Amino acid sequence: MSRDASISRRFRETGGRFEVTIEVGLEAREETVTTVGAVVVSHDGGERVLACLAALARQTVPPVEVLLVDNGSKDGTPRRVRAAFPAVRVLELPVNLGPGAARNRGLAAVEGELVLWVDHDIYLEPDALERMLAARVRMPAEVVLPRIRLHPERDVVQCDGGAPHVVGTLLLRHGFTPLDAIGEHGAAYVDAAPSGCMLVERRAIEAAGGFDESFFFYLEDLELSLRLRLMGYRILCEPAAVAFHDRGRGSALAFRGEGPYPRERAFLLMRNRLRIVATHFATGTILALLPTLLAYEAASLVLSLLHGWGRDWWAAWTSLFARWRALAVRRRWIQARRRLPDRALLVDGPLPIAPGLLKSALQRRLVGLLGLVAAGNWWLVRRLV
Repeated sequence: MSRDASISRRFRETGGRFEVTIEVGLEAREETVTTVGAVVVSHDGGERVLACLAALARQTVPPVEVLLVDNGSKDGTPRRVRAAFPAVRVLELPVNLGPGAARNRGLAAVEGELVLWVDHDIYLEPDALERMLAARVRMPAEVVLPRIRLHPERDVVQCDGGAPHVVGTLLLRHGFTPLDAIGEHGAAYVDAAPSGCMLVERRAIEAAGGFDESFFFYLEDLELSLRLRLMGYRILCEPAAVAFHDRGRGSALAFRGEGPYPRERAFLLMRNRLRIVATHFATGTILALLPTLLAYEAASLVLSLLHGWGRDWWAAWTSLFARWRALAVRRRWIQARRRLPDRALLVDGPLPIAPGLLKSALQRRLVGLLGLVAAGNWWLVRRLV
């Protein structure tokens, strides 16, 4: 929390709302915010979902309701949650619909104009929600994010929000950076919201249409973020609010820098990235960025062939053409609601690559060169779009 602003510990619930006192220097003002409903999304959460719910129960400003949306777990998660947390409501989905679809179901089922989306492997510090609410009062935003640090490597920041890269992927802000290398940073507006933990305003999310459930997994958070930002909604990251991401072994699609890269993960990332570029980028941006986009696709094809994903690369492209009518309708809907130009949102910089994916020094040098090409292309493009 910044030095010149603080939130009192006196949260008075009146008529379903919290009265919050914000002090700025010698001045104090009262703001009224709605109570928060929390939605925890889980798939085979095991011990991690229990730790996540325990962290929510310890919040200094507790959610008025906690809903677990179980995404077709096979490990008995709903039964264990009901036994350990009888006050938590459980919504069981028969199959794994993906995190975006589960979050949409939770948003529709939980009460409150503010909703806290939390993944089952995210553990909030006791004052995290309180600080996110305080930040939202000081700096109005429709989405508020905490700083996410790793667990058990608790001195490493996974991200302070993010930004949409010009190639259509998510670039993490302060991604995987030691805490002592970042220094002091106050709350800041960002242009992308990694979806592990998000405090969202229901009205804005519903106006934007919620998560695109056709994405299933990966980049569904970037897609929603871009849609929100293009419509003029704001995303704020408060680094004083801390959440820990339990890396663990992850799901079958997870990659921790070692072992084989999951083939389905590669396909989903390639397919979903193409959909984002096709539906969210302005026509002028796509045309002006063709040198970068074509070079990136060539590199993606080569990497796919090296890893045995050639069919998956082709399937990503064929799915784009197979769905062109639906994507065209989606594109018209998004572009009709655009309030910001691409130059206000997109960024260049090092290409977002999963740590451990590139296996040789030559591959790393070539990707670095491609990043320079993208940066030079964007330097010219942003003056035109």
